[in-house]
Amino acid sequence: MPAAQRLRNSSYQRLLLLLLGFAQFHASCLDLVARRPVTGMATVPSLRGRTGAHPLVTLAAVLPGHWAQVKLEATAGIPEAQRRDLRPQHFVVPDRDIVAGQHILLLEDTWVQGRHAQPAAAALLLAGASDVTILVIARRIRTDLRLSLAEDSLRQILTEREYSVDLCPVAGKSCRHWPRHPRFTP
Repeated sequence: MPAAQRLRNSSYQRLLLLLLGFAQFHASCLDLVARRPVTGMATVPSLRGRTGAHPLVTLAAVLPGHWAQVKLEATAGIPEAQRRDLRPQHFVVPDRDIVAGQHILLLEDTWVQGRHAQPAAAALLLAGASDVTILVIARRIRTDLRLSLAEDSLRQILTEREYSVDLCPVAGKSCRHWPRHPRFTP
């Protein structure tokens, strides 16, 4: 889809606004809780054999510019039946030197079961990243899936919350209260 057409797409616009909200209000929150600051950013590539840049790469341009762009590629020829398997081999980090010892933010557009984000994070860790934080812009709850007890509990927690840009995805509450939070006071 051409860039001009993508910008007129309401789904793309919603994802862009969600990511802009995170970048503006919460990107720096990651450094408050992480062992080390975020230094790089990668996007989860499609396993469907998409040609050209994934739209998520374009959206990621609104994230902090000092985060190094880390290329993460999908392994070619993964059969449809294996795409949801939790296999780090589904993803390749071409330039391991950029990743080595770094804290990488891994951007995922939609979370259903995490079957792409989790092995992509594992691939980054296997390539030498010291830390990987997964940021999901949107989630989709599929009620037709059979879930484990843990996944069912997580679904109940997530569906009870309405999204608000005031709610920090890192703290789980308003960032305005962080300076008074015991963990962050000097």
